[in-house]
Amino acid sequence: MSTHQNYKSIEYQKCDDYLRTAVGESKLSVHEKRPFKSTSLVVTEGFEERSVGVLELFARAGIKLATVVVNRYPDKTGPNAKYHERFNRAAEKVDPGHWSEVDYDYGGLWLSEALRRITSERVILDITGISTRGLFGAFDLAANSGRNFSIAYTEAQVYWPRKSDWRKLALGLSGHRTLAEIVDEKPWLFGYDHQVALIPGHEGYDSAGSERALVGFLPFKCARLAAVLGEEDYAEFLFIAGQPKLAKNYWRLEALKRINEDIVGGREVITIPTFGYRRVLAELARQLFVERPLLERYNVHLAILGSKLQTLACWCLSCIVPSVTIVTSAPARYFPEAFSDGIGTKSIFPLARPGT
Repeated sequence: MSTHQNYKSIEYQKCDDYLRTAVGESKLSVHEKRPFKSTSLVVTEGFEERSVGVLELFARAGIKLATVVVNRYPDKTGPNAKYHERFNRAAEKVDPGHWSEVDYDYGGLWLSEALRRITSERVILDITGISTRGLFGAFDLAANSGRNFSIAYTEAQVYWPRKSDWRKLALGLSGHRTLAEIVDEKPWLFGYDHQVALIPGHEGYDSAGSERALVGFLPFKCARLAAVLGEEDYAEFLFIAGQPKLAKNYWRLEALKRINEDIVGGREVITIPTFGYRRVLAELARQLFVERPLLERYNVHLAILGSKLQTLACWCLSCIVPSVTIVTSAPARYFPEAFSDGIGTKSIFPLARPGT
């Protein structure tokens, strides 16, 4: 994948160079067992069933890995313990008698502890169960570890909100209540109290005298984006809606736009895929350097409220353009019963740190 090669920005060229060499997602295949004999797996136990998908794939195929480390959230009786026994059984099959566990932290230091238990050079990091705000720290540690890291990711069979849930919202539209208010009150995904935070190591920096621009991914709970907007006075905005991978889920794109329309306020919303991190990075670079060169005129804040693979693309951009400030808003409460269902396609790709 290549972008406009005649553009002279050094950062833009670095994005282009990275896209030329980076490898995109491919389906995780376990038909050939030999490549995995000297490979370790680090996987995070989450409250979605798909978080155990990669580990169980290896277990069913009878593959023995060099080491398995299960990363677990400290609250062992909370929602993340739902698939605890399945993780244990699968880990025992893949790394019998030797697998171990580490405690999760949002800064990614848990991965340092996991790597101290791993001697193999090849490591698979399954990001399916890692929270969005924890991804940057994990990517930083993986890329700087000197190990040969691959990223694994499992899709869901059904994502929340489901189409039937979306249709029911129309029944609640009355009086002065907005669609955004109704969605925020639903027990979908997160509670609507959110704490805005900068991502450690990716705080960016401001140029004196420059105004700020916000590039923000639209979330289904628009209170997450509203919380970010309430922290700063932004002079310019670029909003991004994620296009689902499957055509049957395209209704989610229009739903995102409708839910956030009061916040967007008539401004343009561009569409970027939720899958294919290389395509996401290419489009971010094109928008920021070519279509509307915000980085030439503003201090850019990037709100990472999209999918995990979109977040990976944002990490790549932050490594290439360290002036960009990465911001997120963390929910005060999750509703695990209203997240995704089932285990879908599993993907894998090598991780290379951009900007080096």
